[in-house]
Amino acid sequence: MILFVGSSLPHFNSVVFEEGMNIVLADQSEDAAETESTNGLGKSTLIRIIQFCLGSDLSRDKVLSHPDLKNVEFIIHFLYDDEEIVVKRSTEKGGERVSASIAFFEGLEIKLIERKAGFGTVTLDDWTRTLTHRFLKRKAIKGGIVDFGSPTFRELSYYYMRIGKSAFVDPRQVFQGQSARSKQVSISYMLGLNWESQRSLIDESDTRSSINKAIKVIKEAEEFGAETIGDMEARRVVLEQEVEQEHQEAENFNVRDDYADLEARLNRTDIKLHDRINENHSDNKLLRYYKESSSETPEADPDRPLEILRNAGAVFQESAIKSIEQVSEFHAQVYRNRKSFLDTEIARLRRDIKIRSAEIQDLTDKKAQILQLLSQSGALDTLIQIQSRLAEKTAELETLKGRIEERKKFDRRKDEQTRVISDIRTLLKTDLEDRKEAVDEARGLFARYTHHLYGEAAKLAIDVGNNGYRFNITIEREGSEGVEQMVVFCFDLMIATLRARRKSPFLTLIHDSSLFADVDPRQYGLALQLAQDESHKEGFQYICCLNSGALPHNHLGELNVDKLTRLRLTDDSEHSRLLGMRLTAREHN
Repeated sequence: MILFVGSSLPHFNSVVFEEGMNIVLADQSEDAAETESTNGLGKSTLIRIIQFCLGSDLSRDKVLSHPDLKNVEFIIHFLYDDEEIVVKRSTEKGGERVSASIAFFEGLEIKLIERKAGFGTVTLDDWTRTLTHRFLKRKAIKGGIVDFGSPTFRELSYYYMRIGKSAFVDPRQVFQGQSARSKQVSISYMLGLNWESQRSLIDESDTRSSINKAIKVIKEAEEFGAETIGDMEARRVVLEQEVEQEHQEAENFNVRDDYADLEARLNRTDIKLHDRINENHSDNKLLRYYKESSSETPEADPDRPLEILRNAGAVFQESAIKSIEQVSEFHAQVYRNRKSFLDTEIARLRRDIKIRSAEIQDLTDKKAQILQLLSQSGALDTLIQIQSRLAEKTAELETLKGRIEERKKFDRRKDEQTRVISDIRTLLKTDLEDRKEAVDEARGLFARYTHHLYGEAAKLAIDVGNNGYRFNITIEREGSEGVEQMVVFCFDLMIATLRARRKSPFLTLIHDSSLFADVDPRQYGLALQLAQDESHKEGFQYICCLNSGALPHNHLGELNVDKLTRLRLTDDSEHSRLLGMRLTAREHN
């Protein structure tokens, strides 16, 4: 329970809180925006100060980190185990140190930076761990407080002390950007559910998601794209056969010392063989030509020239006729000589072709012998090439085997994660049944509170889905003005009641005025009456910040606002504001 809030500021309006319901009242009709140059009277700032003294991050608070509040100390008193604990924290150096009553640290292995006048000073991290230990009943062991992954007090404090409009939109969420993990584990913890298994389920699901991403990256990085394990196994078999073949070739390879000479002889033989083949080809063409020419040689006719001339009407002397006959005889002799020449050449060509053909056959046999020798052995550089190919194939095979094993490893892990996730879901479902009485208590409180406000009970459904606990809230009057905020109010009131019944160490619920900003006056009044009744009956402290001008006076029943008001803030003067001053506007570049 919060007992007191104060500050080193000279005109700070300190406040003392009591058991049950407490009201901080601002004399204004509606909320003024709290910005870096806040014009608000300080209702929200009061909650920020309490959060600050309970370990919030100063760098995220644009009000308390204002230059006008440099080196200012804020103070709260709260009750713990019937002992009043005093906490002091300054904005100096980012609020990195916190001082508290030495009794709050007793029994904990927390390193005190300073011990003075009944106070112990610790780092901010040690302070938040101390709060988690004390208020969440965590056990300390040698070496300090162990964080078992439970929600910290800092996480839960935002549900106990909501601030800002965004905190009153959804009862499951207390600030924008809150992770699903934080919401699920925190609510599970507050409802007394199996938060450890819920946390484990989220961890296992995150692990499986990481495995799936890793498999996707591997597939994208591989040359063969989305190749299955079966595809890779088939390719492995082919590669193994190729490697075996290369291995056998390397083992059977015989290196000859005269391999280079054999290659040279083969080259010379091949050149000579081609020359002889080309020569035979040319002579065969010439032989065919001579044969054709020989068969076309005409017979010599000595009377043919005279016959032609006489037919033309020529008259010859005897001496002339004799000369013509001599010419004819000459031509006949020429034809006879040509025939003899062709016959001689044909005979020569046939002889040469026959000789070359025999030589060609001999060269062919020699070439075959050399090729056979070369096929049975090889040169050293050829063996090196074979061994290089074998090494490349072997490396490719080993790489493929590595990829296959890596994929199988990820698949096995994914299958194992899926099995573990399934087991945890089954455990959560069974556990939910085992906690039926506690769950029904929460459902009953929520239904009763919403029925009190709207005459109809809202339903708080708690199931186990793929991601663990699933919390769904349904109310028939959804969409009415301010219903969402009142759902948050009923949810928080339910949690506060459950914590009080379980005798939790921190029994304070604080609401900012943003909660009631858009609520119908009737429900506004009923909510305040319900908060007063429940906080008094169940034994928890309820602090609400309200605007006097927005109070639903006609719907408050017997609620006495003045009697419950612990602090009244006005804009009559600078000193009547919470800080006793107005923060100056910051210049923006």
